[in-house]
Amino acid sequence: MIITNIEELQKGKVKIYIDNDYHFWLYHKELAMHHLRENEEISDEVYQDICKNTILRRAKQKALAILKLTDRTEQELICKLRQAEYTNFIISQVLTYIKNYHYIDDARYAVNYVRTRKAVKSKRQIYGELIQKGIEKENIDQAFCEEYDDEEDAIQKAIRKKTKSVGDMTEEEKVKLAASLYRKGFQLDLIKKYVN
Repeated sequence: MIITNIEELQKGKVKIYIDNDYHFWLYHKELAMHHLRENEEISDEVYQDICKNTILRRAKQKALAILKLTDRTEQELICKLRQAEYTNFIISQVLTYIKNYHYIDDARYAVNYVRTRKAVKSKRQIYGELIQKGIEKENIDQAFCEEYDDEEDAIQKAIRKKTKSVGDMTEEEKVKLAASLYRKGFQLDLIKKYVN
């Protein structure tokens, strides 16, 4: 394996390309510690040591720091690790580690998401948001079965956020309210029931 390029990054980092493919990034001190230079060979032993003891360890720490702030979906965590310039191979190893400790669980995430948003958002809106976050349809359906009782409570709360009394609203205000509720994904028959 030949180091074909060492590309300078910001904050004292360099990207290492081996046989013309990007493999990982290191700090300058790590580069010097392993005596890595452009157009020189890197032994398999050194490569494995860097991947296991530097890159994988750093990626795990990054993932744990991300999850410490807030619960994430698998897709969101993958996206964050890609932004930090980790390769798919390292990301898959990090995901295996994280899942072994149940630090990430899309089914649990979906249930919590539905539970915390069901009072003010429509089922359709929550469903769309979970799909965007990369949650599988089966997990979303299961979360709705467990947590989402009735859309009527949600639409009533959404209306109360906009007005104290629908009866005191003008026709124009009612049309605007209905349009707003429709954009949030509430069913037309429920909108008619509560706005009219």
